[in-house]
Amino acid sequence: MSAPSTNRPRPDRGQKGAALVLVLLLIALFAGIVADFLYTIRINTYLARNKTDQVRGKFVAEAGITAAKGILTHSSPFSRNGRGIFQNDYFSLYQCKCYTSSQASSLQAGTQMELEAQAQEEGSTAQTAASDCGEWKLVIDYPMDEDTLHLEISDEQARLNLNALVKKGMNPEEQGTSVNEAFKPIVAELLKYRLREIGRDVSDNEITGLVDLIVDWVDYGTAEGALDSDMNQSFVDGDNLYYNKNAAMDTVSELKMIPGVSDEVYYAVKDFFTVYPLNPETAAPLYKVNIDMANQAVLYALIRGASWQAQAPAVSEDEAIKYAQDIVQTGIETDGKLKTREIPAELRGKLNMGTFQLNPDLPQPRWYHLVSSAIAPSGVNYTIEAVVLVMPGTNKLRFLYWREG
Repeated sequence: MSAPSTNRPRPDRGQKGAALVLVLLLIALFAGIVADFLYTIRINTYLARNKTDQVRGKFVAEAGITAAKGILTHSSPFSRNGRGIFQNDYFSLYQCKCYTSSQASSLQAGTQMELEAQAQEEGSTAQTAASDCGEWKLVIDYPMDEDTLHLEISDEQARLNLNALVKKGMNPEEQGTSVNEAFKPIVAELLKYRLREIGRDVSDNEITGLVDLIVDWVDYGTAEGALDSDMNQSFVDGDNLYYNKNAAMDTVSELKMIPGVSDEVYYAVKDFFTVYPLNPETAAPLYKVNIDMANQAVLYALIRGASWQAQAPAVSEDEAIKYAQDIVQTGIETDGKLKTREIPAELRGKLNMGTFQLNPDLPQPRWYHLVSSAIAPSGVNYTIEAVVLVMPGTNKLRFLYWREG
């Protein structure tokens, strides 16, 4: 019986190499699948956490709106007689933009240069800071479990009402409308002031043309404006065809639909205007301003625009800026609290401020701007912005604008 042969065929080196490559490919494939699976798990976990934060943030922001409703229906936070609820010897929920209690005494002494120097150190120009400064808000920061609620309530009537550029009757289509010639220079002065602040060198004629375009947008096609005094619904500007709304603005964002109002221009002026205060019975736009709450740019526009006499302002630009700063300073106590702003006697002799000054203590419909934000630990921010109408003598309010996200 012969012994078994030991000369078995050996695997070819090429076969070994192919097997090794196949194994490596399978390992790489499985590694990729595992990595993709783990990545998907991480992404889904992140999205789920993010969604949870957003849902929780939505409830927190809605809680802020509910709190604002309670404040506005059971008190008068922006009337002179109602401020004591939110401002006393122990705390104050009011905040004045750019001004703090530590600056109050120096501001009342007239040292505006200190504030401007601080603004420059923070990377902004002194002129821009002066434009935004001076607006009072009711500000509440409150921890809610993992989130922080940040609530701001401001007076919508501390802004200029664009719809007030046009005076209208009960039935504008039959009775016609007219331009509010007394209010038009005020809007023009604010536009010019803000556009120059952002580096736009604009002439008076350009500003007048822009205001006329806004008038044409809201004039019901019956007021004599720049383009559609013959009640045309559209007009041509270069190669572009535009349609006028010929009705009151529903939101300030409609400014972006007017020729000449770029995104840069819109974002420079949007926070200085409103469109909401209307007489609930006649729907006539209201243009009186709560100067106790307004910022310096609005005060500047009121002072300079209301001083126009014989086609020229009686107050220079430098004087109007100085008056606006002084008026803001008179509205800050030495301990930083809010108080009534005073109009200098010599200024009252140059303009009829009472025509444009709102008395917030009188029982009347009031409009307020709400911003309620929820800030999660992850940094996710959910915000609700709204404008509400509060009727006097009732516990009801009506939402006129709502945006969230």
